[in-house]
Amino acid sequence: MIECTHVYKKYKNGVNALYDINVKIDQGEFVYIIGPTGSGKSTFIKLLDGEEIPTKGTVKVVGIDVGKLRHSKVPVYRRNIGVVFQDFRLLPSKTVFENISYALEVINMDKDLIRRRVRAVMNLVGLEDRGSSFPGQLSGGQQQRVAIARAIANRPKVLIADEPTGNLDPGMSDEIMSLLEKINEAYGTTILMVTHDMAIVNKHTKRTIVLEHGHIVADLESGGYVRHDR
Repeated sequence: MIECTHVYKKYKNGVNALYDINVKIDQGEFVYIIGPTGSGKSTFIKLLDGEEIPTKGTVKVVGIDVGKLRHSKVPVYRRNIGVVFQDFRLLPSKTVFENISYALEVINMDKDLIRRRVRAVMNLVGLEDRGSSFPGQLSGGQQQRVAIARAIANRPKVLIADEPTGNLDPGMSDEIMSLLEKINEAYGTTILMVTHDMAIVNKHTKRTIVLEHGHIVADLESGGYVRHDR
């Protein structure tokens, strides 16, 4: 599903962000990416979604060599990936239904299918009765649920959650984690969650990849032992 082989990333300003990254993530896995600020987490995610290309090595996602994609092919490739951000990034002038459907309209999905997909994901995230609400009328947890619904509406193979609980209190964070686990189980979606929230990591134990100074310094099973086969 995701395979990085001897991946290095050096930016044009001379900053070395990643060194010899070797990692394999199987379909349906739920993996945390953790590490301090500047450890390379954001660069790693950008390589997966095609925003950046590796300086050396290969990044393959759903069998596609992302670094070799022509620029014109990147938007089509990104249909395989859903992304959820800490700050929700909802359109304030659009309703919940419209925010979710917009993500499908831009890829020219059939209107009847859009309606069915939007209703299905609204039900999945527990917002089936808030379709006509605007983001400003929702709590932070509800807004994040809308963002998640939008990200999974196209049934992506991979969901990248970038600090999805960063703006939420512990109770809401637990709800969002339970929702991500539900999506992982219901759809078999591969989930990569970037987080600083060690309370979440320790409570909802998953495979955990630890980055420091651009290196993978640990790759831990939920039980806490290093995966030597990765």
